[in-house]
Amino acid sequence: MEQKTAQYVKRKFIEYYIKHNISAPPGVNHREFGFWLDSERKSVPIRSKSFKSESELNRYLQSQQSLFHISYSAAYYEFPENEMYRKNWLGADLIFDFDVKTDFIELKKIEVIWDEILKLLDFLKGDFGFSAKDIKLNFSGSKGFHVKVFDERIRKLGKEERREILDYVTANGLLDDIKKSEFFEVKEIGSGVEIMDRKREGTETKTEILIGPKIDDVGWGKRIADAAIEILKEEENNKHLGDEKRKKIKEIFEDIKNGNYDKFRGYLKDKRMKDKIKKYAVNLTADTDRQVTQDISRLIRLENTLHGGTGLIAKVVNIDNFNVERNFKDFVAFNETDVEICLNDDQKFWLLNDFELKKGINKIPEYVAVYLMLKGKAEILNF
Repeated sequence: MEQKTAQYVKRKFIEYYIKHNISAPPGVNHREFGFWLDSERKSVPIRSKSFKSESELNRYLQSQQSLFHISYSAAYYEFPENEMYRKNWLGADLIFDFDVKTDFIELKKIEVIWDEILKLLDFLKGDFGFSAKDIKLNFSGSKGFHVKVFDERIRKLGKEERREILDYVTANGLLDDIKKSEFFEVKEIGSGVEIMDRKREGTETKTEILIGPKIDDVGWGKRIADAAIEILKEEENNKHLGDEKRKKIKEIFEDIKNGNYDKFRGYLKDKRMKDKIKKYAVNLTADTDRQVTQDISRLIRLENTLHGGTGLIAKVVNIDNFNVERNFKDFVAFNETDVEICLNDDQKFWLLNDFELKKGINKIPEYVAVYLMLKGKAEILNF
């Protein structure tokens, strides 16, 4: 980035923080803050900063000449300004990080991420009982979203407990052998005397059945039962299904309602069953994303601040009525007034609109220009 371009971008960032009051996270006086003074995070960050209040935080942001990335700790500390071993960890929020691998923003990929977030929210509220008011969701400022749970009940959880939460929402281990999971058990039929008599007489009468989730269960139990019902409905809708087979499927339907999976045993090993259960699970497979959730001292981007690599806002999202394409404009910090830039190479990308630009001089909206400059793709002209 040329010096003139760097000066232009710095000015735009300074203007943003002068014009906007940035909300402080809960327990701001117990948080550690980190600041990067360059867009690519190559410099050593300013760490272990702390603020007593939101107003003190904003005075600091408005007084600085070069803040490209602003983060705060998921952790709460007694002495956040001290070195790590002297901070005295008090707890940490539960954080989930969703990102896609892409150079430029791709709307379809972000929409896929949003679907995963909706599944996570179902787990957080339905399975774990977290209140909507304690869950905050914001755009990362680049290629994804951050989900943060500010509930006192999870603050003292260590890395292992947080890993267990990850395993639960991602169905880690469940798909290895569904029948051997904690949701199923083999149960003997009849009284103890009847069972012993059958075994003693060597009869072939069945003495055990496979018990599993019912359709009115909650959590993963209900999801497993729903997946089983889906498979049976698909088979029932087969036009070439014979009367005997159709009758048998109806019997299995009734059995599963009561948690009897004995006649469904074969399906539990069916790839279709695993695929249907996988649809309910949260797809959070990247190691870096998992590490964020398990890290009890992680620095995470401060909501409503600018991302130093894109110039977009890490804006808090209204979960109830958010649509990726419709609301993406809320993440744009700068205006649509055209500025002149010199593009290093031909570029084709999406940012609110489709852009197909040729190498050399172009007039483009300011928010697009800042985006390209921060990516090292363009330099400002006439500034």
